[in-house]
Amino acid sequence: MSQQSDSEKLLRVRVLSLDSSGLELEQVESLQVRLKDGSWLGIHPGHAPMIAATSDGELKFRKDNQDQTVSVKAGILTLSDNLVSILTTH
Repeated sequence: MSQQSDSEKLLRVRVLSLDSSGLELEQVESLQVRLKDGSWLGIHPGHAPMIAATSDGELKFRKDNQDQTVSVKAGILTLSDNLVSILTTH
C-alpha cells in the first residue's frame, strides 16, 4: 500500500472563464461554494466525484490555515481526484 504525500491529500482548484485568465489554487485544505439552488457545498480532500451547478457568489477556501474568499460567477463544477474545476461563461 502506498502512502500519499501531503500535497496529494489537498485540493487543487481551477476556475476557468471564457473572458478572463481564470484562477488556479494549489494545496487547498477545504472549499465551500454556493450551488445554484442557494445551498452551500463543502468539499474536503477525498470527496466523491461529482458535477454541480454553481451560482454567482463567493468561493470560500482554507489554505495555509487561513480562511480566504474570492468572487466567482455561476458555472458548472466538476470534482474528481481532489481536482475541483469550475467552468464559467462570464
